[in-house]
Amino acid sequence: MNGEAATIERLNEARRVRFRLDRAAVSAARTLAERLNREIAEGHDITAFMIALLLAASKDGLDWILDLFFIGEIPIIGQIPGIFLSVFLAYFLWGKGWFNKTKVRIIYYIIGLFIDNLPLVNNLPMNILVVLWAWHVVRHRAREAERELEDLQKQVGSAVAEA
Repeated sequence: MNGEAATIERLNEARRVRFRLDRAAVSAARTLAERLNREIAEGHDITAFMIALLLAASKDGLDWILDLFFIGEIPIIGQIPGIFLSVFLAYFLWGKGWFNKTKVRIIYYIIGLFIDNLPLVNNLPMNILVVLWAWHVVRHRAREAERELEDLQKQVGSAVAEA
């Protein structure tokens, strides 16, 4: 009985440690994602997305290395290294790219869970591709907004000239 109780206590302690790590990772990831989103709002999208691409490449590389050494298959230990990166990417990409509508978000996560567990497919750089797509969408929206602003300025200028 003492051996079982000690084992249960160690398991509970490991869960508490993981919970504290998860909470700290979520907090740090949210802070970084908010900072990068402010950079995008200020017009520094290249800097923000280069940092996001670096973190996405780190996540994909880490997943690949952990899977190569079969560490990624261990339930708790395999997920701990990528928690911060996964949470950061989720917060950062929320509202960008494919993440514009709730239906699309839900479909992405369901398909992502399915595809990410397929052999060989899970080694593709999916995080990098998602960040690149979000960057494309953000730049496209910025160009559209600039065109609309130019059109509005022309309309205002012609209305002022007429008055």
